[in-house]
Order: sequence, then C-alpha cells, then structure tokens
Amino acid sequence: MRAAEELFAQGAEQGQPQQFVIDPAGQPQSGASTAKERRRQKRETKGKATAALSEAPAAGAGDRFDVPRPGGRLSGGRGTHVAARMTALVSVSLLALGAVGVMAYTAGHPAPVETGITDEEVSKYRLTPFPVERAIAFADRYARLCANQNPEQADQRRQAIARLSSAGVDPTCGWDGKGNQVVAYSVWSGVIEPIAEYPEHGFYIGIQVQLTTGGLRTLSVPVWVDDLKSGNGMRVVGDVGTLPQPDPATPPAVKDPLEADSALSTELQGKLFADFFTSWGASNGTTLSRYVAPGASTSARAGLRGALGSPQVSDVQVLLPKGVGATDGHEWGVDDVTWARVSVRWKPGSGHVTERYRVQIVLTDQGWFVKDIRAGVIDQEGGKSNTS
Repeated sequence: MRAAEELFAQGAEQGQPQQFVIDPAGQPQSGASTAKERRRQKRETKGKATAALSEAPAAGAGDRFDVPRPGGRLSGGRGTHVAARMTALVSVSLLALGAVGVMAYTAGHPAPVETGITDEEVSKYRLTPFPVERAIAFADRYARLCANQNPEQADQRRQAIARLSSAGVDPTCGWDGKGNQVVAYSVWSGVIEPIAEYPEHGFYIGIQVQLTTGGLRTLSVPVWVDDLKSGNGMRVVGDVGTLPQPDPATPPAVKDPLEADSALSTELQGKLFADFFTSWGASNGTTLSRYVAPGASTSARAGLRGALGSPQVSDVQVLLPKGVGATDGHEWGVDDVTWARVSVRWKPGSGHVTERYRVQIVLTDQGWFVKDIRAGVIDQEGGKSNTS
C-alpha cells in the first residue's frame, strides 16, 4: 500500500493522474509499465500460436482438437469421430426436446375416456358416463327381435330374446304367436330416459321401428349396463312398451323470400345446367371442367359416379340479391355470385325420380360457372300437407 501511495504522489507532482494496478504478486505497477507489459505478452502469445499452427498434429494426440481451414476437413479419422460425437449430442438434445414437448402436451390435454369425453367434462356439464351408442345398438337389436313376428320362427325368436334379457322379462315380448310382421328398418328415436332403480347404469332407450306394412312404432327398451367404461355386460331389464309418435307442427311460410331472375333462369337451364348435370351425374371430369369455376367445391367437382343417370333439368330459379324485385331489371356484373334452385329428373332404374338442388354460380368474363352444389330445397310456403 505504501508503494501505491508513492506512485500516486509522483503523478500528482507531475500534474498528471497516474493509473496503477496490482500485479499477481500483489505489487503495484504504473499504467505506463502495465501497458508495456500487456503489449509484450500479446506479442509472445501471438508468436506461440503461429508456431503451434505451423506444426503438424502429433499422431495419437488425444488431448488436442484440430481445427480445419474453412471448407476443409479434419485429417485422419478425427473428422468422423467428431462428427459422430456431434450427431449424438444433437440427437440427445432433440430427444430431450421431444420428451419435454410430449410432457407439455400431455399436461395440457388430459387423456379422453372411451367415449371421447373427459371425466372433467362429464362432471362439469353433468353428462352421463353411460355408453349411449353401444346401448342404442343393443336396444335396436332387441326392438327388431320384438317387432319381427313369424309363427314358423317363434322358438328361435324366443331363445334370442331370452339371451338378451333378464330372468323376469317376457321372452315372447308380449306376442301371442299369431300373425306375421316384418321390420323394414329401425332407428334411435332420440329419446333416452334414466331408470331410477339403476342409477347411471340403466336407461330407457327409444327405438323407432318402421314396418313393411307402413306402420310406425316407437318402442321403449330398458337397458342395463354392468361396466360403464367398456360397455360390457348389457341386458334388457324389463318389458318394452310403445310410445306415441311426436305431433307434427305447422311450419310458417318463409319470410321475405328471394325473387328469381326469370330471364337468366331460362337462359341457364339449357345453356349451363343441362350439360353440367349430365357431366356431374356421370362424374365425367373431362367435360365437367368446362362448367365448374376455378376453386369449385369438392361436391361440384366429384359428381354422383353414375348412381343416377339420364338427367333432365325441368325447372330453374336463379335467385336475385336480397331486396331486388323480379321486375327491377337487375344487371349482373363480373364476380357476382348467387344461388339457383334446380329440379332434375333422374332415371335410377326402370322408373324416374325428381330431385332438387341448390347450385351456387359465379359470373366470369367467359360466362356463368358452377361454384358449389348442395342437395335439397325448402318449401317456402310452409303449412300442412294436403295429405296429412
């Protein structure tokens, strides 16, 4: 410390501040001498590095890492060895990142239960863990057994019913063994009601049965399930009954229906739609491309693959924009898009069937082209059918 004080005093006497540092031995050095020492050490270090680079690498020197020139390769087998080590290091890093990503995804996405609904959602929305889809299929099978009635197969029917039901259930399903009845098809009615005696494990399931005679019945089938998660262990635990059919309502007429451009409708019926539906019905991609717009929907480009043939366009209504009347003389412009209601008479076999479509069309520089097609057209009048 005394030496440092002396140096500081010398600088003060000369009128210049003097810098000093403490060397590794603890002795102070002046700024000038320190700078001179740093320049000397720098020259020595540079000389040593130049000498080291000029020397050839010693064979078998395991403690050195050779650095090649830009664009060059490591000598001997070291390039391969180093590359292998670097590849292994990168692979381990990627695996670690992948594991972290998987853990992060798993943490944020709980595993779904078999129905695709999580346990948390079941609790939050008060849903039931009951395997509804499997129970509906089971109830549908049972309802068909009950509704199909043939005296010549009464024993087989009784045995099949008994295998699916509990001990106290009537194996005849209430049938006295007389008369014939055949099910055309059956479908879930949309009704499912819990069975109070079997909380969570039992539900009354509605199955709508259409008979070949035209009769329609909705049977309520009580189904019990042992294992809610797997859906195993199903039984019909009671006798069936018939529910009334829903009363049909009277739909109102469409409010403010769109008007049709009669002149354009007549023009496009033979100019566009007749040829389009011929190509579309046959899925003829070569000719179909002449009538569909770029970027048209899959439905417009795919077609029916010959499921229906010999189309005849019987009616077309090209809809005007909202608020435009049929007598306003609307002028269509390029890039205008609208919908057309089209009636098509097909020949699926020996007879004919008429179906209706909603076809979206767009006006381009070359004319009107089909952009999309959808099946079904609503009745704008509403009300009850005259035959109901």
